[in-house]
Amino acid sequence: MTVTKADSTFEGIYIAPEASVYLTATLKRDVPRTEQVYPVHARNLIRWIRTGLASPDLRQVPGRELLMSFEDLVSMRVIAVLRSLGVSWPRIRKAERWMRQQTGYRRPFAVERVWTETKDVFADFPAGFIAASRGGQLAFTEMLGQYLQPVHDMTFIRHNGVRVAETWTPHSGVLMNPCIQFGEPCIEGTRIRTRVIAQMIRGGDSPSYLSRAFELTQGQIQNAVEWQHRLSTVQAP
Repeated sequence: MTVTKADSTFEGIYIAPEASVYLTATLKRDVPRTEQVYPVHARNLIRWIRTGLASPDLRQVPGRELLMSFEDLVSMRVIAVLRSLGVSWPRIRKAERWMRQQTGYRRPFAVERVWTETKDVFADFPAGFIAASRGGQLAFTEMLGQYLQPVHDMTFIRHNGVRVAETWTPHSGVLMNPCIQFGEPCIEGTRIRTRVIAQMIRGGDSPSYLSRAFELTQGQIQNAVEWQHRLSTVQAP
């Protein structure tokens, strides 16, 4: 059976420390223009959730019981990138409120494509780039084109009239899809979790053996190992 966004009950399941590791591992790649990135500790994510920057249902959930969905995770990623690029909290909150009102979606940073140029937040709507952090002003794309930077490397699917994040590619050849392995990073095009490949390599299995056993290319195995190495260099708070 094909699972679609509209009928799927698979949301992805992430605890705050796990989510913080995923976000921190990708921020340096996402924000190449700066030497410093905004710290994404579990306490940051919980504070953002408490102030309403994720699903409203999570605001009162105790920290030890807090489980984030895939859409919550990508929403937190957008916020982390915006902060690392220097966008202020007032503009982020204004953009979030405006996008929630316009889309009617509970997690507006998981909807459409979000762009920034260090001061404002722009949403890629059919009418063009809209300055969400300025209350919906239409942006002059020809002037901003050389400065705008995308926040996402997502795929989107249309759901209830809006385009919602469906997958995230945190590393080359690695895909996170809430409908596959509960959103855990997998080798793109498969259901094989990257951590399984890395564990087998550490256990002494050779890349050539894994290539034959799982019908993977050497490049796919290398991507999985590289991603897991990136995760291992991030210390969960």
